[in-house]
Amino acid sequence: MFRQAAPAPESFEGGTVPGSPSRTRRLCAWALDFAVIGAVAVLLAWLTFHRISAKATDVTSMAGTSAWKVITSDGDLVGVGQGVGESLWHFAVNSVWQAFAALFVFAFAYHFLSLAVMSRTPGQALTALCVTRRGNGARPGRGQAAVRATVITLADVGWYGLACCLLAGGEVVLSVLCWVVAVVFFAFNAGLALVGSRRSLADRLAGVTVTSTWRLPAALARIGGAERRSERLTS
Repeated sequence: MFRQAAPAPESFEGGTVPGSPSRTRRLCAWALDFAVIGAVAVLLAWLTFHRISAKATDVTSMAGTSAWKVITSDGDLVGVGQGVGESLWHFAVNSVWQAFAALFVFAFAYHFLSLAVMSRTPGQALTALCVTRRGNGARPGRGQAAVRATVITLADVGWYGLACCLLAGGEVVLSVLCWVVAVVFFAFNAGLALVGSRRSLADRLAGVTVTSTWRLPAALARIGGAERRSERLTS
């Protein structure tokens, strides 16, 4: 089967230039997509804390103990045996790891399936943007979609999630290092998307580019070009 070409970038008189979208539209697209992932993150956090609270309630001597207290206890829980306290703490830490793993899988699937099926995420669709192969404007392949989805997921939630998991496990120093990496990685990926050719690190590694599918500026440019040619012919 032949791949359907993605919508062509905007054309102007004198040739075709890359339909580089404005910074505002790229930020809006990212915000819309991140809002979906953020909503899932809130849901997973709610479910995780309720799981931990329910587990703590099963121990009679720990009735009323908050999930956060269990997570941050490092296994040293007053009022229960050492073995029971450590068991609860390990359950809490594992629950946090599972929640962040689920969030990572969801974020990756969200970006990968969107690009593989529609060549754009829902946020990009709402802001008239499209992801195309660098050079020929065709739809990105599955491999390119997977690379882009992986980098974006790492930048948006991956490193931050790992830092939180390490903190929950008592690895404070490693957690701080992961937070530093998370901030730098996110800033670098986002910065490239807002300057120069406006291709993020994810775009560059995947060999794709984000183009505009909004045709009104191109139509107005063609109309203006036709009017100027008409004036030259009549003068």
